Amino acid sequence: MASLGSKIRFLITAGVGFFGDGYLNLTIGLVVPVLGYLYYQDGKVPTVASDVIKGGLSLGMVIGQLIFGVLSDVCGRHTIYGKELILTIFGTLMVILLPWKGMSAHSVTAWVAVFRVVTGVGIGADYPLSSSLSAEKSPFGSRATQVLTVFSNIGLGNIVAGIVFLILLKAFEGSIADNQNHLGWVWRLLLGIGIVPAVFTLYARLTIAETLPYKHYVCDESTGQKRGFNKQWKDFREYFSQWKHAKVLFATAASWFLFDIAYYGINLNQSIILARIGYAKGATPFQTLYNTAVGNIIVQAAGFCPGFYVGIFLPDRIGRVRQQLYSCIAVCILYAIWAGISSPGAHTSTAGLMVIFTISQFMLTVGPNCTTFLIPAEVFPTRVRGTAHGISAAAGKCGAILTSFAFGTVEDAISLEGVLGLFSGVMLLTALVTLLIPEAKGQSLEGIESGALYGDYDNIENSIDSSVTGSVTQIHVNTAGSGSIDKVL
Repeated sequence: MASLGSKIRFLITAGVGFFGDGYLNLTIGLVVPVLGYLYYQDGKVPTVASDVIKGGLSLGMVIGQLIFGVLSDVCGRHTIYGKELILTIFGTLMVILLPWKGMSAHSVTAWVAVFRVVTGVGIGADYPLSSSLSAEKSPFGSRATQVLTVFSNIGLGNIVAGIVFLILLKAFEGSIADNQNHLGWVWRLLLGIGIVPAVFTLYARLTIAETLPYKHYVCDESTGQKRGFNKQWKDFREYFSQWKHAKVLFATAASWFLFDIAYYGINLNQSIILARIGYAKGATPFQTLYNTAVGNIIVQAAGFCPGFYVGIFLPDRIGRVRQQLYSCIAVCILYAIWAGISSPGAHTSTAGLMVIFTISQFMLTVGPNCTTFLIPAEVFPTRVRGTAHGISAAAGKCGAILTSFAFGTVEDAISLEGVLGLFSGVMLLTALVTLLIPEAKGQSLEGIESGALYGDYDNIENSIDSSVTGSVTQIHVNTAGSGSIDKVL
């Protein structure tokens, strides 16, 4: 049994990756307006260029999630862990090192987008790696609590980014008034500060120990066993050739895809939404950016972050499926109401629009934002857990890419209320797809390994290759608890 100190160290080590995700991913919505003032004649990044910059990281995330998901199952969690953080640090540094002079607007767009893709590969890789490690390590509380505690650092990273942006704006207020080009320091420092925690935890990731479930059910390198891509493909094909398993992978991928359309459509474009509802307007570029930063912090503090921390405790109380289903229906209704009160004829106050914005962010986060990450880490066995989680997460980021490249164009065509109506329908579809997912509440990791989710209670010892398990002679299965593996030597 791991000590409390080692569990806390793991939470910090794994959580830093998602802190970087929240900080570096959603922060681009704050950076793009600054780039507009610095590099574009009319002070605004064109819709297509904005979509390319915002979508670059999601494109990289798809690549990272798919490749590193497979690698985590083939090579082991500990062999791969840490490599993704190196990519995240490198990609972000290259974005920051954008040449100060001699860059056209098109060159700026290309530079930032390309290295945001590199950053995205690193951030995306963290999804299957940290989720598998969080589910398989000795839990801090329950399995769901540990997985979601690690994941909740996205919310912390996002709100910290807003606060840092606000501090930097105030620190450079005088110099920006004298020379608007000093905004260059603001966005570069903003991104640079975001990778500092990653640098300090890199060694801990590179030296993390392999999980016991991976050693027991997949491959134990200490016994001289090797697992190649052919074996991984065989296991993946055999497992998902059964419809009852393939159906669940479809559901986890489709629900994440649909959810991310709405989630990133809102979060990557918060500056646009705040401007539309009248909160981010200012007489000067500084005032506009300052109001945008304040608006982001209000929404994050009142809705986004609390949603994460409330969501941590719900899976073990109401179940994963109910948590996702009910919250998706609630967001569907909220978006429909928001669309209605956003029409010009409604004359809704800015305060009223901010309230509905905040409530919808809370419900979006407390439900599908938590469960789409948690469920794929639980419902698949260890031998395909990283691969299946990577596929599910990559499907989600395909939704993010779709909304990143399409939001501006669609919003120009049908207005914000039209987009909100569209998102309302998307969330209803997410709720319907959720009904295909089995409930993992109360199931141990061992029970999930043996197929208990599907009513298959075969003796788990029969599913373990004795040539891999080494000295393990007995595994105790407790299908009622959160699960842990006990070795009897």
